[in-house]
Amino acid sequence: MRRFTLLALLVLMIAPQAEAKRRESPEEIERKTRHYAGWEFGAAARFDVLFYELNYMRITGEDAVRAYQTQAKFGGNIMLNAGYFLNNHWKLGIEAGAQIQYDKTVVVPIYATAHYYYGKRKNCLFNFLNMGTNILFDHGMRFGSTVAGGVGYRIQKPDAAHAYDIMVGYQALLLNPRPELPGDYSFSKNEVNRKRFNQGVFIGFGITF
Repeated sequence: MRRFTLLALLVLMIAPQAEAKRRESPEEIERKTRHYAGWEFGAAARFDVLFYELNYMRITGEDAVRAYQTQAKFGGNIMLNAGYFLNNHWKLGIEAGAQIQYDKTVVVPIYATAHYYYGKRKNCLFNFLNMGTNILFDHGMRFGSTVAGGVGYRIQKPDAAHAYDIMVGYQALLLNPRPELPGDYSFSKNEVNRKRFNQGVFIGFGITF
């Protein structure tokens, strides 16, 4: 009997809340509906878990040497972004920042971005895609390539100017480090092709200004 009474009280508490949610006034609906237009600026932090890395080196006329690492390693980045809403769903923009690898290597990613926001509410799911280059400062500037994508959830109070994003995604990073040739060799560094490729999943948090 006591369990039945508690269950009945729980139903009585939940039912009015659900009914009230279904009966949102037009004003409440409008406050919770997004009307995105123009430019949006923000920042984001991502915490990476590297689960695969490949070190590749090939000398002209010789077989390539590959070294694989599959253990989990950590890194992260801080990015600043600017995006322009084409409509209420699509935002195109750019991002740039600094990414610190697990071995303290600092990389500067610069890429174009595309976001798609679902539904009409300010609180919504979205997908994102990043494609561009990265700069590795290894005795000079060394350019590589970067691609990332994933899914996120935007949280924004009805009357708030700022929005908060929670993201989960995947990143592939191709680096072009300078060849390291200690000692005396019969070939030059121009004959050496060295690459570093790693993949990782990340959790990200962002805020709009």
